[in-house]
Amino acid sequence: MKIYKPIISIGMIAICCQPLCAQAQEPKISISSRSQQEQPVIIVRSKYDFATTISLKMKADPSRGVSDVLIRAISKYGMVDALGVKITSGFDVDVPNNLVVAFSGGTSEIIKTTFSPNGFQVIGSFKDANGNFVSPPKDSLAVYNTNGEKLCFEYEDVTSANEIMYFALLLDRSWSMENHIDEVKATAKKFLNMLPDTAMCGVANFGHDWSYSHSEYKSCGATDFQIDDIALSGTTDIYAVLKPTYTNFARPFFNGRQKTVIIVTDGYTLDDEVRKQELTSIKGDVLTFVYFIGGTNRNALEGVTDHFITHEGDVAKSLSKYFETIGQAYKAQKILNVSTCQGGSYATP
Repeated sequence: MKIYKPIISIGMIAICCQPLCAQAQEPKISISSRSQQEQPVIIVRSKYDFATTISLKMKADPSRGVSDVLIRAISKYGMVDALGVKITSGFDVDVPNNLVVAFSGGTSEIIKTTFSPNGFQVIGSFKDANGNFVSPPKDSLAVYNTNGEKLCFEYEDVTSANEIMYFALLLDRSWSMENHIDEVKATAKKFLNMLPDTAMCGVANFGHDWSYSHSEYKSCGATDFQIDDIALSGTTDIYAVLKPTYTNFARPFFNGRQKTVIIVTDGYTLDDEVRKQELTSIKGDVLTFVYFIGGTNRNALEGVTDHFITHEGDVAKSLSKYFETIGQAYKAQKILNVSTCQGGSYATP
């Protein structure tokens, strides 16, 4: 009988992928093996780590999703990165544009694909084997089409590519936030400085009504968004602030841009199916995150939000880690300019 010697790795921190793991009072431990030939590794999952629960990809239309049959077929193509490392999992597929993006060091996610003069421009995010967002070296990436043809690409960091992205940060200032408002203000200000230099932000506070600090989006790290001036008042109505936010993002000016809404709240909005359906119809391609302090009722925003996390306990530490993960996710994005290789090159099934 083969005896395994588990490796206890302090440096290998992975994050619980269950939505409620942030509520856990103790770190969780799991055992995994990267291949049948390697020893298993004990991975500590911290209650304050959110990376593997966060995706920057919009919820896909099921009718345009990737079938299990296609996934199995692509996994057998024999895809390799520039160093010859074989990639059989963790890749992402853009079915409408016939593209596969793979990362030999972890997993890949296609955020946005647009046509370019020579092929496609792809914005992607990548996670290492521990679930952390990373900016991988070019040699560890590979791009194929769904027929198994290897494609050529050049790439650059999103921070140097002048890729403008937009963030709406919506902060609950209802009376029920009294015990947490100072922590939220402090972490929100830090978050604005974590985003890429090309990021543009709008900051609103809301209760039963709402107001933005500025009428237009401004540079996230170089603008005073008057967060310290937010005063408690009113009850919580998330629908009220989401409608003008989504309506504004629907303007042609924002077409083709990454648009993200982040809501920090501890209040319950009365579930109103009519208003919720209205929000769903105007949301478009706006990625929406909700950080819910001390609550679990997501019914009022079900179908509207893309990522919903609840948390109790040390709000300052937890929210800071949450913001840090989102900031790193955007800063680590890569822009790949993909084109057909001269002569072509096919993977071997």
